[in-house]
Amino acid sequence: MAYKVLFRKLAPYKYAIAFLSFSLLVFSCQRIISNHSKTIQNLDWAVTSGDAGVTRYSQADQITKENVARLKPVWTYHSGNTKGNVQCNPLIIDGVMYVTTPAHEVVAVNATTGQEIWKYNPARPNEKMGGINRGLAFWRDGENQRILFTANNYLCAIDARTGKTVDTFGQNGRVDLNEGLVRPASDMKITSPASPVIYKDIVILGSMSWSAPANVSGFDIRTGKKLWTFYTIPKPGEFGYETWDNPHFWKTGAGVNVWGGLSVDPQAGMVYFATGQPKDDFYRPGKKGSQLYGNSIVALNATTGKRVWHYQVIHRDLWDLDLPSAPILADFSYKGKKVPGVVQLTKTGTIFLFNRLTGELLSDVEERPVPASSLAGESAYPTQPYVKWPKPFAKQVVTEADLTNLSPEAHADALARFRSADTGWYMPPSQKGVIYYGIHGGAEWSGGAYDPTTGMLYVNANELAWHIKMIDINAKEGVAGALQQHPGRRVYLEKGCVGCHGAERQGNGGIPALTSLTGKYKKADIVQLVKNGRGAMPAFSQIPEDEIQALAEFLLNMDSQTVIKKENRQPVYRAANYTKFLDKDNYPATAPPWGTLNAINLNTGEIAWKKPLGEYAALVAKGIPPTGTENFGGCIVTKGGLVFIAATRDEKIRAFDKDTGTILWEAQLPFGGYATPSTYTVNDKQYVVIAATGGGKLGTKTGDTYVAFALD
Repeated sequence: MAYKVLFRKLAPYKYAIAFLSFSLLVFSCQRIISNHSKTIQNLDWAVTSGDAGVTRYSQADQITKENVARLKPVWTYHSGNTKGNVQCNPLIIDGVMYVTTPAHEVVAVNATTGQEIWKYNPARPNEKMGGINRGLAFWRDGENQRILFTANNYLCAIDARTGKTVDTFGQNGRVDLNEGLVRPASDMKITSPASPVIYKDIVILGSMSWSAPANVSGFDIRTGKKLWTFYTIPKPGEFGYETWDNPHFWKTGAGVNVWGGLSVDPQAGMVYFATGQPKDDFYRPGKKGSQLYGNSIVALNATTGKRVWHYQVIHRDLWDLDLPSAPILADFSYKGKKVPGVVQLTKTGTIFLFNRLTGELLSDVEERPVPASSLAGESAYPTQPYVKWPKPFAKQVVTEADLTNLSPEAHADALARFRSADTGWYMPPSQKGVIYYGIHGGAEWSGGAYDPTTGMLYVNANELAWHIKMIDINAKEGVAGALQQHPGRRVYLEKGCVGCHGAERQGNGGIPALTSLTGKYKKADIVQLVKNGRGAMPAFSQIPEDEIQALAEFLLNMDSQTVIKKENRQPVYRAANYTKFLDKDNYPATAPPWGTLNAINLNTGEIAWKKPLGEYAALVAKGIPPTGTENFGGCIVTKGGLVFIAATRDEKIRAFDKDTGTILWEAQLPFGGYATPSTYTVNDKQYVVIAATGGGKLGTKTGDTYVAFALD
């Protein structure tokens, strides 16, 4: 009966009680919604490129079109290694950021302050690590958390919490990627610049080599045991072997590298990757053949490594137009129906779309005839795939209308060189010379970013041409004859050193000149460097010993002391130089824009917008609108309506309105940001972070910084 008495006493307050109860209910709901929102808002960037499909899309939306102008630097991390050219896409998991240095060290930092937590150096006694590293992989099984990454020719595993070696993985924490392949391990010279990817308990990575054939391999993520290997140059009995005119190239050749990365469809159990061309560039004499899997997108069963489907984008590539980036897994509308798609970007600015489960080609493509090669012994493939839809995002063929108008003098010089060379769609390299777009893109290794909510693909592109002129290095007359005065000079040309260091050893961008090695190196030092590589320079162990000795003598300006035992006196063509088509002031000799950011609607195949990316301060000061610059590094797209990208020669990072392409924010970086940014949210605060270390192909000043931005 007591509750009835209490009820009568409280009756006069029934409306107040009801209001209070309702208020408590609302407050409780708000707390539930707030906590749920907080869970959603604290977003990791736990996979290189954002997710297994490398879409580079984030649900983060605290930074918006309306407030992005308030972005400010909130912390800077200094790694202590100022050699630059860090291309790592940072991982952020549970408030901890994982990044790399030029020495392939892995560093864990507090993602809100930039304070270093631990640093792991993979080098062991008498080892020196270096070269390109574009990302890390994170794996968790309960309390077992690992970072998987590559350093030189090793796949390494460390504890993500402590930065200590996982001794039970491989041999004391690492697996030698050279072992168990088509040649002795000492001859393979494998590296793997892209991030490994993970499918269930398998870690998968691609490889590259200038000395031997490349491959894609899967390893047990717990033990490091190799589970399968897919050879990108097929062995006898494997699909595609018959497309090679040289029956021994699977063992003696090199290239068909997988350096752009891989993507994974966990539901389908498939892994996807794209390949480069065989070596050598520009001239590979022999019978006709398409040379699979050169310049192909390939889909494998991720458990077994068996081929599911492939498509070759360029047959028998003679232009150094390797497929640069990992395939993007993107679901989009095709003929009114949603399809599980995959997108392959190219250096030529074309887009190949497929059903990723079946390999059905969705782009409108036809095989068109192309010119024959004029070089003795070379059989250019008679046709190439021509993409009619989607629309290209970069220029396809250099025309007279494309030439620069920065000044009458620059135009006249460009016109004279243009008229003296060959141009056209897939015009083979020649002694006359050929001018064409694409060696540095179109698209580059960073690929694009895909917004699944709109079907829009964002791609940064380079749109400057190259001028490649071939010479017969065995000719006895003319320029080629003069170049044979030293046998090491012939080796320098034949083995492709020109491609990086220039015909006169003058260097190129961030690639060093080789004109002042005397006094710094001994002959034995040069020989070992060529054989084993160092830093970003690959190893060339396939060069015969006598030729390496002659090359070392040439680089050290020594008189020839080496007789090359066997010289091929048949015509052998190599590029006289690896030359960008530039004016006398080192601006591109084609009309701007020279670098662009593009939005492509994959549902329609149309270009939604195209904007110049980057600027030259000296040209802006003359009243010339932004021209765009050559750019290396990728973009990301967010739910907040923004596309973030650095990449440009002017060393800035920018935010674009993803709907219109309008620049809404930009900031000067301490050094060039030639990497892909990451975005993440910790404690309800969204950050954008970029590796800003300069260097690389653009050759700008180098540093050691990672810079994070957030709203003020």
